[in-house]
Amino acid sequence: MFIHSQESEPLVSVVIACYNYGVYLEEAIDSCLASTIQNIEIIVVDDGSDDPFTVELFRTMKKPKTKVIRQENKGIPAALNRGIQEARGKYIFRLDADDRIHHTLLEKGALVLDTRPHVGFVTCYLQAFDQENWTWILPPFSLAELLRNNIVVGNSMFRRAAWEGSGGFDEQGIGYEDWDFWIQLTSLGWGGFCIPELLFFYRRHGETESVRQLARQKELREHLRRRHHRAYSMLDAGQLEYSMRQSSAISSNWNIQSENYMVTKPADNKIKIMIIMPWLIIGGAETFFLDLLEALPRDQYHITLVTTIREESPLYQRYDQCTDEIFLLPSICELPEQMEAIIHYLIETRGIQILHNNNSEVGYNILPGLKARFPHLKTIALLHAYVPELPWDHVRHSVQFDPWIDCYNVCRQSMKDTLTNLFHINPDKICLLPNGIDTNLYRPGTAEEYAILKQGFNIPLDKKVISYIARLNTDKDPLKFISIAKQMIASDSADRYRFLIVGEGPLKQQVIEAIGPLSSKIIVLGARGDVHQILKFTDVMASTSPSEGLPISGLEAMAAGVPVIAFAVRGWMDLIHQHHDGILIGRSEAEELDYAQQLMYLLDHPEWKERMSAAARSKIETYYGRDAFLNRYQALYNLLVSGSIPH
Repeated sequence: MFIHSQESEPLVSVVIACYNYGVYLEEAIDSCLASTIQNIEIIVVDDGSDDPFTVELFRTMKKPKTKVIRQENKGIPAALNRGIQEARGKYIFRLDADDRIHHTLLEKGALVLDTRPHVGFVTCYLQAFDQENWTWILPPFSLAELLRNNIVVGNSMFRRAAWEGSGGFDEQGIGYEDWDFWIQLTSLGWGGFCIPELLFFYRRHGETESVRQLARQKELREHLRRRHHRAYSMLDAGQLEYSMRQSSAISSNWNIQSENYMVTKPADNKIKIMIIMPWLIIGGAETFFLDLLEALPRDQYHITLVTTIREESPLYQRYDQCTDEIFLLPSICELPEQMEAIIHYLIETRGIQILHNNNSEVGYNILPGLKARFPHLKTIALLHAYVPELPWDHVRHSVQFDPWIDCYNVCRQSMKDTLTNLFHINPDKICLLPNGIDTNLYRPGTAEEYAILKQGFNIPLDKKVISYIARLNTDKDPLKFISIAKQMIASDSADRYRFLIVGEGPLKQQVIEAIGPLSSKIIVLGARGDVHQILKFTDVMASTSPSEGLPISGLEAMAAGVPVIAFAVRGWMDLIHQHHDGILIGRSEAEELDYAQQLMYLLDHPEWKERMSAAARSKIETYYGRDAFLNRYQALYNLLVSGSIPH
């Protein structure tokens, strides 16, 4: 089902030059057919293939939207020019027959070109696959850097009008036809743009043309300097350092015309949800949504994920596996009004029914306009913690938009009490939905696992392990954890303890400096994907956060039978039953000493620790299992799309 007739002219023409690559060709075509936009055409130029498999494939292959042109072998530039001559699209994407694209690449590239009339070509980050596995992370576009090094993936999108003005790919060249083409476009005044996402998949297998050209690099670079001598002379004179740099400045109207994009709309029986998040960093809120999305049945939900703050996205690949599409808005725009325009476009083209906001300031600020244009849209504000002492507190920001919020989603009773008593939010709009944990993944380790994993981390078997698992950020106060660890080390002549710090964040360098010469005892592991394994040999998990939501790391630890010690603050007080399944430390001037003493006492009394471990595991299995967690959210989404407001 599409938003308008399949008879429309294509917006994008994918042109594939193929010489004896039939074994890969269908995979390349299928990656294009899976694109989020469907007003595309695929033109394959058979450049005189003589491989029997490829010849037979061209004889029998029938693919939608695909046209095959045959010619004598004339080389890649001539094959590309022939295909583009036949193309009807406003934009051209050149694709090699052995490579693949991400299903959102064509749509994102077209959005960049539609909204930046000065940009002639769009590239992105590259992921190698098959015989090699590496990434090519490109810098933002600039003319000077393009002349020094090819910073544009050979398989990129460009305007047909730019190709026409340039005279096309150089059929008389001796190599580097793509690099030569990008330089030629800049000489005509066209700028470039790099989408900082891994959207192109480059197959490495044997001696490809790219590998052969790499061996002739010096010769080919000299050829480029002769062919574009004026540009290189200006570069050598220092005249191009600030020329044609990639910029977020937009000179066109950001009122995106949705009717120009034939988007594959989700099936009518699917619930269409947009999740808006600031970023995809490794944190409790992000892990919560990742757990939810990995559990939701893909045949019942269509998930569009949007982020609004420029940041590294270590969780991108995992989110990409459990969502239908991800739009990192800062990759293609910067200003809030530009992000709002794209969000409007996505809601319209996908038929979004529910907007679930996870702490995105942009997501809250655009609510009045969204609800005015899409009155059917149901909006959920997910709130984890009330942190009045911090300027970015999301609760204070969200309640300003109460008239446009249909449901507040909180994970603990104290958060609901704060909304009703302090901010006077109608309690009928607040849904209390506790977080959940996969208790099969997060489970106590066996004696054998305990020994093997501990040895794998080079920790002697007789050492007690205390793990800090959180972002290295001020709102988690990792420096206080280090201070407590130092007190314990100073009072421990028997050298009984090892402290693990699992996480990344802006305080990492300060953390390392604070540890200093104790790095063999206080070990910084960084962000990890194997926390469930680390917990199997952790004796106690320690938190020094001044406030929490319903902490995911605490649920994970308790599910693994690991007692938690934390300050008696919001979030932890909702989760921990004092001295039954964890320890809460009161805030005071002597809190670090009190914390250290109670932690050491727990480690010195293994029978008490074992009882606490069993109680912690039992609590998670009873109240915070993944199945109950999933059922609660499915019920919430079903109620909202049916027109009901959950109570």
